[in-house]
Amino acid sequence: MRRTRRLGRYHLVRRIAFGGMAEVFRGFTFSADGERYDVAVKKLLPHYVEDPHFVTMLTDEYRLVSRLDHPNVARFFELTQIDHDLLISMEFVDGRDLRSTIDQAAKLGKHLRFDDAAYALAKTLDGLHHAHEATDEGGEELQVVHRDLSPSNMLVGYDGDVKICDFGIAKAKLNRIQTKTGIIKGKVKYMSPEQAFGRALDRRSDVFSAGSILYELCTGQPPFRARTELDLIFAVRDAAPISCRELAPDLPDELAKIIERSMERSRAKRFQTSLEMRDALLRFLARHTPDYRRTRLARFMKHIWAEEIEADLRVLEDFVLDLSPGPERLGINLLAKELGPDAAYAGFSPIPTSVQRPVDRSVAAQHPPLAPGETEVDPLAPFRVTPPEGDDA
Repeated sequence: MRRTRRLGRYHLVRRIAFGGMAEVFRGFTFSADGERYDVAVKKLLPHYVEDPHFVTMLTDEYRLVSRLDHPNVARFFELTQIDHDLLISMEFVDGRDLRSTIDQAAKLGKHLRFDDAAYALAKTLDGLHHAHEATDEGGEELQVVHRDLSPSNMLVGYDGDVKICDFGIAKAKLNRIQTKTGIIKGKVKYMSPEQAFGRALDRRSDVFSAGSILYELCTGQPPFRARTELDLIFAVRDAAPISCRELAPDLPDELAKIIERSMERSRAKRFQTSLEMRDALLRFLARHTPDYRRTRLARFMKHIWAEEIEADLRVLEDFVLDLSPGPERLGINLLAKELGPDAAYAGFSPIPTSVQRPVDRSVAAQHPPLAPGETEVDPLAPFRVTPPEGDDA
């Protein structure tokens, strides 16, 4: 049996990622009534913690994220300093990011179907629109632009839920450190032309990025490729990818038109909001796959990640809580003022009300089979299209 590692309010079970900025752990904590919360905890690497400029940028990011409350945006809990450590705790999404999912499917000779791709992007755009519409305390729009939307920042749960995360370079009016016009930030492959030129951005830049992701999901390759990053920037600026229908002849015409419109070089010709593009995708789904449900995407995820899901469950079974006595160092939340006294993190504790093994939080436990006579919520109900007689489209 392995023992969890305690850090602040959290029990860390295992490291799930390691990057240039942070270690990411799967963990959990307990509410006042003993309910378990699964969390993802990012522990910043020491040289970043020692950089005040970076800490300011990080605080700006999560000051923004703390204002977002939407089912398709990964929920943020706290940004906390504990002695010389800086950690970020967020909702744990029991699944994988879309980039990993695309790569895993390719290894198995599989790929997302057109309806799965449309659904995943529709949900992403729903969360993105919420961010674009975010306001300050006085109701004034913050003019948020994600600027780094990519498959790596789209989390897909084994239950079919889709959430966006990592607003690390998001642009908003409340940021204390503003990027100067002419400076390019973000993953070039999914940038809009105006972002590749270093121009001022608005929400339509994120619409272009969403279109680029959908293009890749439907054709199997990104819209822009080049031998060097400089050549890639020029390709993105030209915004003249190979026709998606040329690469995927079986791509439904309606979906191809959505991709093409979202990736127009001229901002005025694109969908003007994420919501507008989302609605177009849902109308496509309502016509193309009228009985589509989230569980279709869930089945795909569980199939391609079957071995990993089983391995994760074995790991979670093989640990005990670290309940050793010691000082309760919960740290200082750097955004306590923004989150307020009733924020979820304030009720978190590493000590459960009764010492017992954590409850089963597996995918199967959270999403049991539907009871007899019970039906899944229909996400496409408002977009149903009844074809006229004789129309077999």
